[in-house]
Formats: sequence, structure tokens, C-alpha cells
Amino acid sequence: MSALLTIDDLAVSYRARRERRTVVHGVSLELQRGEVLALVGESGSGKTTIGQSIIGLLPEGGRIERGGVHLELAGGPVDLTKLAPRAMQQLRGARVALVPQDPGTSLNPVQTIGDSVAAPLRIHRWGTKEAIRRRVLDLLERVGLDDPARRARQYPHELSGGMRQRALIAAAIALEPDLIVADEPTSALDVTVQRRILDLLADLRAELGSSVLLITHDLAVAAERADDIAVLRAGRLEEHGAARTVLREPQSDYTAALLADAPALSDASPRLPRLAAQPLVTIDALVHDYGRRGAGTGADAFRAVDDVGLQIAPGTTHALVGESGSGKTTIGRALAGFHRPSSGAIRIGELDVLAERGSRRLRRAVQLVSQNPFASLDPRRTIGQTIGEPLQNLPLGDGGVRDRRLLAERVAAALQQVALPAETADRLPRELSGGQRQRVAIARALIIEPQVVVLDEAVSALDVTVQSQILELLERLQRELGLTYLFITHDLAVVRRIADTVTVLRRGRAVETGTAQQVLTSPRHEYTQALLEAVPAPDWLRDARRGQEARTSTGQLEVA
Repeated sequence: MSALLTIDDLAVSYRARRERRTVVHGVSLELQRGEVLALVGESGSGKTTIGQSIIGLLPEGGRIERGGVHLELAGGPVDLTKLAPRAMQQLRGARVALVPQDPGTSLNPVQTIGDSVAAPLRIHRWGTKEAIRRRVLDLLERVGLDDPARRARQYPHELSGGMRQRALIAAAIALEPDLIVADEPTSALDVTVQRRILDLLADLRAELGSSVLLITHDLAVAAERADDIAVLRAGRLEEHGAARTVLREPQSDYTAALLADAPALSDASPRLPRLAAQPLVTIDALVHDYGRRGAGTGADAFRAVDDVGLQIAPGTTHALVGESGSGKTTIGRALAGFHRPSSGAIRIGELDVLAERGSRRLRRAVQLVSQNPFASLDPRRTIGQTIGEPLQNLPLGDGGVRDRRLLAERVAAALQQVALPAETADRLPRELSGGQRQRVAIARALIIEPQVVVLDEAVSALDVTVQSQILELLERLQRELGLTYLFITHDLAVVRRIADTVTVLRRGRAVETGTAQQVLTSPRHEYTQALLEAVPAPDWLRDARRGQEARTSTGQLEVA
């Protein structure tokens, strides 16, 4: 089998203030025809930079210092790094195509979906206006969008995330390229949508004979979908080989550490529940309607949560899982007192959450940690000011702090609690990594010593190593402080690691509730079964889990 793409000693740098910083250090790789090569590694490892170098789209300040990127074409290999901009433009889209990470920012918001898909056809003068129109409809149908004619007339905001990603794939395959660079194509999608997108790429690859460079930090996706895996660390190639070999017999300590940190690749059983006789949190018959076009309830309202009830024992973690739009965040924000549901009851011990909405008493009882720590931290305030703010907002008799020295001591203690150095207090959010910012958000939530913490997709945007560190932190804080968590996520692999009990939501209704062990190993509802089946994993790991579940069902596993 011949290589379609050969990367030879590639080095790339970026301009940083008055000096250049090398971010890719002499990487050499090959991608065979018709195969999938996954580039994996943490943020900053150089994955996306390599992809941008291939397709000639390095951002301003980026420069290839040495090496080559050779694409095998009919007339022989061509070094893409040496092509003039016009020559590269002729290849881009036609022979090499990109599926970017974020369909929300990659599609022009004022351009219809049909126009976006037609763009590469028009640029390369593929055919007449009518021929392009028919081709666009065929492409939209090919990627599984229903009613292609209607979808072609719609704008990006009118489509779901999965639909937008399918439209980007339609544009990428419009000219049947030899190479598709897929840069984190499913990182923002739910597991079921993710599986449909990955299946679609696999079908198109088989149909067109294209090769795929899959850039991802999700080792489970790489394990399930790639022929070969290349592991990058700080711009250097740590390991490269057949996917099965790299995953089962890693030669690099770094690769082994990544694999150990990936919850989706663990064959460990869900943890056994730690239950108590009396629940701390009780949600009963919760209903939440969102009005449309200014309407309240009735025919013009959308029911986001429909008669949901659950209980959480003190000191345990209850996971809410389901796809986007299932009502997870609405329930979490109702528990935190951010909005009033249409009906139902929520209690934290003896505290009536709905009666206490907006009160300092409720804020002392429950705190929220959101998905995006960068958006939730004021970019103009230091970390110390951000963490200390909740204490300054409380009355002095209720734990409030006005003394600057005492406040600094409490902030330092909160930073120590989340394993950040005291000097972090003087820094701004932009000076911290994503994992450090999430630790700050947790410290801010814990500084007033709440009983309950709502964690809304708190680790979904993090690399596996940072994600593992945050999960370990949450588990440690729960043990030390007796915290109770409502953990909102679409990642069932994370649920397997951290949850005691689980509620599965679908379109606002709870379709299954039970211990994590019951729900994840013996799901009763077909929707739960579909969610579990959609979690990416290689065949050998699925076989190991089935064997483990069989032993569990026959009582061969001991209860700790």
C-alpha cells in the first residue's frame, strides 16, 4: 500500500511578541491511501498546527521552518509547503479538504447552508448554476440531512450542531478529495450524534477511497476509528504505530499515562453506590416550560422538563445524562436557583429552594460550576478577587468577610484546596490554562462551604489528562468536605468513573433512574442502551466489558 501523505521532518514556529517559538519539532509521519491516521495529544501538542500546515491555512505569525508535506497526485508527489498560494488554492477543496472543529463559527451566519456547501463547487468552477444546485441537494442527502431542499434554504442557526457538522462534511466532500483533514469534528457533539458523524465519515471514506487525518484529543474515538495513531507531546512525536498496538502495548510512558487518564478506555466497573437513608436533595414532579415568541404556557410553549423527580443522598454524586436538549442544564439551574420552574418542588434538606430563590441562604447551600471557565471568569479581575467575591457579598454575621488580610487568607486556603499555588491569586484568567481556570471556578464555588455543587459539563471541554486531574480533585474534595454533587454530562465514560446514581433524560423526561452500576451495566430502557452503544470504544474493550458485566450479573464480582 502506497502513502498518500508523507510528512517529513516538519517544524513550525509562531511569532510571540519579538521572538519566534517552535511548536512542532521535526515530526515525520505517513498516511496510507484509504486509511485513517489519528493525531492525538493534549492541547498545545501541535495537532492542529500540523493539520493547518497540510492544508496551507496556518494563522498569521505561523511559519514552516523546515521539512515537507508531500501529497501523492496523479503526476507524482507534490510538496504542499512549497506551493504558491494560487496553486494551493487549486488543490484545497479539490484534492485536500478540511472539516473544522466548530460548525457554529465555521459556517457563515448570513449565508444559507446551500450556499456554504456550494462554495467549493463555485470556486473550482465545477459546473453550471443548475448543476451546482443539484449537486448541493445530492450532497445534503448523502450526508443524511432530511428534506435537502429545505435544509439548503436554511441558515446555520436553524440547524442543530449535528446538522451543521453534516453540512460542513458535505462541503468538504463536494469535489471528492483524496485527503480529508478532520480537526476535532465531533468534540462538541453528544455521543449519539458523534457516532452518526463518525459513521458518515467512515461510509464516505469507503465510497470515495479518501484518506482521513483525524485530529482529536479523544483517545476512545481514535481507538475505535483509526488504523494508525500518532501521539504528540509538546510538538514532538512520542509514539506512532498501528492503533491496536499503541493502545494495548504503548512504548511511551506519556502514551501510557494518557491511556490511564481516559475514562472511556477503562474497563473498570462503575463504582458501587454510597447511599443514605435520608436524601439531602429531593426534586419532585419538576416541570419547566419555555415560552416561544413571548408566549408563556400552552400550545406555543416548549416543555424542556416534564415531570422529573430524583433524590440525591448526602455526600454522593448523582449524574444527569442525555443528549443536548434533554433538560439536564434546566434541572441543574433550577436546583441552583437561577430560574423558577413552571411547577414542582425542590428541597435541600429542610430548605425550600423555590421559596428561597435569590436568597443568601440558598447561595450558601448550593453553588454552580459551569462548562466554560473562561466565560464564567471576569477577564478584568484577578483570580484572588474572583474567588473572594462570594465572601464579600455575604453579611458579616453569615460568613461574610471584609478584612483584607482575612480575605486573602481564605482565598489562599481555597487555592490550596484545589491544588493551585498561592501566587495564582495575583494572575488574570488569560494567564491560566483551561484546567487551572476550572480549578479556580471550583474554588470560587467552594469558598462559602456549600452543601451541594451543581457541575454542568464541568470537564467536557478538557483534555483527558486535565479531565482526569479535575475528576480526582472533585472526588478528593467530596471525601474531605462531604460534598453532594449533581453532575451534568453527556459523557457516559465519565459517569462510569464518578457517579453513584444516574438519571437518564430524553426530551425532558426521565426514562431511567438507578445506581450507576445498574444503569451502566444492565440498562432497561432502549434509549439508555443506545447511548451506551454510542460511546466510542475498540472491539477488544467492548468484549472485556461484556465479560465483566456477565460476571457481575452472575454474582462473581465482590461488593466492596
